[in-house]
Amino acid sequence: MPENVVVGAGLAGLVCAINLAKEGREVLVLDREKRIGGSPVYHPSPEGTPLDLEGIKAYTGVDISPAVKEFTSGRAVIYGEVIPVDMEAISSYMVERGPRSTSLDSYLYSLALDAGVKFEFNKSFLSSDDFMQLPPNSVVATGLHFEGFDSFNVPYLTSFHYLARKKIKDVNSTHVTIYHDHFTTDYAYTSSINGVLLAHLFQRHPVKRDALKKFEERIYITEGFEFDHWEHFTFPVPAASIRNPRLFGGKMILAGTLAGCMESYMFFGIHGALISGKIAAIAVTDRGKAYEEFLKAVSTFKSAYILKKLLSFIPGNMYGAALKMILRRMSVDRRIGEFARSGMPGWNNSSTAKGS
Repeated sequence: MPENVVVGAGLAGLVCAINLAKEGREVLVLDREKRIGGSPVYHPSPEGTPLDLEGIKAYTGVDISPAVKEFTSGRAVIYGEVIPVDMEAISSYMVERGPRSTSLDSYLYSLALDAGVKFEFNKSFLSSDDFMQLPPNSVVATGLHFEGFDSFNVPYLTSFHYLARKKIKDVNSTHVTIYHDHFTTDYAYTSSINGVLLAHLFQRHPVKRDALKKFEERIYITEGFEFDHWEHFTFPVPAASIRNPRLFGGKMILAGTLAGCMESYMFFGIHGALISGKIAAIAVTDRGKAYEEFLKAVSTFKSAYILKKLLSFIPGNMYGAALKMILRRMSVDRRIGEFARSGMPGWNNSSTAKGS
């Protein structure tokens, strides 16, 4: 087995592997799935997310712009009222995740292969004993899987999800509609990219079937979409403790979601995963420097964690009224967008790299 092993072929693992390979290292990526693109339960999926494209390129050395698209439509439906959202104000883009050739995963996979990275699929790590067989300084980027969290004793919340997908004829549609309503204490959304339409309802405690029905009704009233089949699943999110983020797990280096590089308020994870992959690559040879970069990357985690806790005590209608006001102001007051995107894990790293 090569000295440099990465467990997990998600965004963090791929960026890490690319950077290590560019240093002339022999790199092997191991992944539990049969192919690139993560779990077939929730991929392929269109994802709208804040991204600092120039900063990501400057910091990680990887230009992801060929694999992202700009929005054709962004809006929020707050207790039935439709509010346009200025996605440009928060530097948001559409990304496809999953195994298709049009996904960000496949794009990074091709870059990794070009850099000489080797891959082995169908390689599951189910316990701490499995991870202990790896060479020191191996990178563990196992994403939204309970085994990684349990093996490294990383605290997590279990999130509960309903998800549906369908193909649409308009391959140029890149939209996100976010729903805040009584059917979820977090949020729900529909999104589309490259001819795939997704609907996703989730929260931090079990979702009742009548809540799903209300979400379906709201989608049909607002957008006219209907879905035939819903998947139900759970996965861990690193939002159980204010001290959740961690770069190291014994002799291993943690990256991506497992490391806590997921924004703990709305669970945006793409930007943090990309930056985290670079930090993990740095940690292979310089743990001290990597730790400094990691602290910068997760510097907003505590404030987002506390904000979510405080807002959970506010009645839904009051929260909705405040959110409507904020969204309406966003297009004219750029400070709101700056504040929102600065909360993304790794934004401080990418903005600093872009400015240097």
